[in-house]
Amino acid sequence: MKINTQTAMKQFLKPIAMFFCLAALAGCAKEKFDVVEDPKTVNPISDYAITPDVNDGFTYHFESLAKDFVKQEWRFGDDSLSTAEAPTHTFLGTGEYLVDLMTYSKTGNISHKYIPITIIPDSVLQLEATKTGTANQLRFNAKLKGTIKSIEWTFNLVDPTTSVITTVKSTEINPIQTFAFGSFNNFSVKVISDKGSEVSINRTVTTDGIVVDITGSYISFHSTNENTAQGPNEGSLKLVDGNTETKFGFYEAFPVQQIATLEYPAPVAVKLYAIENGNDSESTRDPKEWYVDGSNDGQNWDALDHQNLEIGFADYLSSIGQGSNRYFRFFYYPIANPKPYKFYRWRIISTFQGQFQIMEFKLFK
Repeated sequence: MKINTQTAMKQFLKPIAMFFCLAALAGCAKEKFDVVEDPKTVNPISDYAITPDVNDGFTYHFESLAKDFVKQEWRFGDDSLSTAEAPTHTFLGTGEYLVDLMTYSKTGNISHKYIPITIIPDSVLQLEATKTGTANQLRFNAKLKGTIKSIEWTFNLVDPTTSVITTVKSTEINPIQTFAFGSFNNFSVKVISDKGSEVSINRTVTTDGIVVDITGSYISFHSTNENTAQGPNEGSLKLVDGNTETKFGFYEAFPVQQIATLEYPAPVAVKLYAIENGNDSESTRDPKEWYVDGSNDGQNWDALDHQNLEIGFADYLSSIGQGSNRYFRFFYYPIANPKPYKFYRWRIISTFQGQFQIMEFKLFK
């Protein structure tokens, strides 16, 4: 039988070609199997605990509770940075600081945890003013949650007879200061701690002590009588508008008992109230007898203070030699046992000659 040489060669090479193809496929499969995959992503978890320092109101201790990280960075919201595991940080002033713990994983992923820290001046510095036993004189004291390195008091003393303000400074921790009768005076104190932290507070003070005016924070006001003759210019709201040169006037006998009521958003303890007398008519329009009452439901009232004057405001000032400046003057009365109430009212029983004129009625805590 005659065999075709070309056909025989093809038949001979075919198995060899198949062998090489299979070998190539095996090599390809092996190469694919040996490829190294990307590492699994690791997401770090940022977490930490904060503990305020019991002896320093500006200092906080931080403890990292982070997981799956290789590096961590603390930022305290004041341009400072730490990489410690459990840093202690002292802030150099009051305000809000946003603390950020930033962690990095081995795969370069990042995590943050933010917690705001707010340092309120009143939380680190307490001020006191107590009577010395001398008329119109107070001894001041500053208590810092920390160690005081330096302190400066600035008293702006008002002379009600001339309206002149005199500024007095002191670097004592317990200065003594005398104030004019019937005056409201502003003062400030700046304290720097041994760690360099600074805090400042501004307050108002009378001869009865430090006070905070809360009058304007009322949510509703009501008066049983209204000035319809002069209209809003001398309406009842002028009693509590914060303007010492506007007045509520009622130039005849009250048809019903005059009661001015203020409601506050939450109960607050008032320790002092003040009345600014009118700008004319001597004492003829001054209130003579009144009560200040407190209530938590607006229905049931407790009497907090009662006054029955023998002489009016302007006449009293004239009797002590201040007749040339007997108007626009504050007279203030302490509440003997301050308790928190939601409602306060000034209930006027009588005036000296049947008419009424007062510039301001203020409540202080």
